[in-house]
Amino acid sequence: MNTLLSVIDVAGLVLFVLYIVQQIVSALMPRPRPAVAGPESGIGITFLIPALNEQDVLADTLENLRAVVPDARVVVIDDASDDATPQIVAAHARRDPGVLHLRREFPEARQNKGKAMNWAVARLLEHEGWAGRDLTREVFVVMDADGRVGEDFAPQVRGAFLNPDVMAAQGWMRFRHTGIPRGRGGVLAHMLLFQQDLETFITGHIQRARAWGGAASLTGNGQCMRVSYLDSQLRAGTPPWPDVLLEDFASAVQIRLADPRYRIALLTARVGQQGLLDLPSLIKQRSRWTQGAMQCLPYLRGLWTRPMNPVVRLDFSYFVLAPWLNLILIVSIVSQPLRRIFGWQGLMLPGWVGAALTVLPLAMQLNWALRYRLDRRLGWWSVPYTLASLPAYSAALLASLPRAYRNFFTGQNAWYKSERHAEGTAPAPSVREDETAEATGELSRRP
Repeated sequence: MNTLLSVIDVAGLVLFVLYIVQQIVSALMPRPRPAVAGPESGIGITFLIPALNEQDVLADTLENLRAVVPDARVVVIDDASDDATPQIVAAHARRDPGVLHLRREFPEARQNKGKAMNWAVARLLEHEGWAGRDLTREVFVVMDADGRVGEDFAPQVRGAFLNPDVMAAQGWMRFRHTGIPRGRGGVLAHMLLFQQDLETFITGHIQRARAWGGAASLTGNGQCMRVSYLDSQLRAGTPPWPDVLLEDFASAVQIRLADPRYRIALLTARVGQQGLLDLPSLIKQRSRWTQGAMQCLPYLRGLWTRPMNPVVRLDFSYFVLAPWLNLILIVSIVSQPLRRIFGWQGLMLPGWVGAALTVLPLAMQLNWALRYRLDRRLGWWSVPYTLASLPAYSAALLASLPRAYRNFFTGQNAWYKSERHAEGTAPAPSVREDETAEATGELSRRP
């Protein structure tokens, strides 16, 4: 038993080291170089909005995209909505030729987002006037129905795709602080929104390290794909968005495996969206994400047998393996009471290692709390609030793991769709003057 516990402890220690290395490297990454905005006529942009019962938010999103990027086309992929979503899209399409409504019907409808995207792209390329276009100079941008972009988004997209090796790009997803109820329920909702936005803030810095290796990860809302790549994948019989519960990450892996020259650019243009306001919804969402990462395990072989930058290989592998390593870490934690009862011993570590296991995570949390305060221009109250609320948020994320493991091992591939709330005309995400994108000038350099 002692040998088994030692093996479990070593695996947990490896996971901890990988986490700390990722955090330190991300924290030390320099700011991106100034963006190189592309000419308005150089790259065509088409927004794709998967929509299932989005009557509360869709109208504002359409107005935002048409106002901020008036020369872009907007395609709503209606996945058999039974609320007012079809009527909202039809009303916009009647008065605006730049809006197109594609509707899926049963039995194909409501399977998952990836299948809806693959169907829509195939139909657009076959039936919607794309014949004769230079697909290498066209970009599809996937937006959630509650997404918002600012004035800097389209120029950064055009600048990134001037590099012919860039097959995809990802905006910096952030959460709007809307929909918080009054009363005691609002305290929990505020904490969840705060921590979700902090999480995406940290992810944006992790993405800088990935982009340095040539491949930022695709995270759903605000992901951009070169149409010629999508067309080549469909012609080869390979769905660009794989049939897993984390189709955005899987699509990024497929791009890197398709050709070692291909790059995934990082944009610092913010893409705003709504957050989840209650624990059950957050647990369901994170369970799906964890299960989706577990479904990506077959990609691990390709990540280690195909030519690839070591940074991308290690980071993507760490993401795929994290749910499995977390399972080992949970066993290590749960076994602690039994060790005391029966006198079992696992890995014996010197005292300074135990101190490091405590101090390093706290130091990283303090680092992100201070940087997030500057990013959001918050008062000093935000630092202790961040540190105090993080354990509760982490516990909520930990609570999602058993559900993910159960669904994975029992073959339940339930798709969870986030609930939206009406918020009126929402402003575009704010952008600090010193924020820039890693676009053509940065991405044309081979790591």
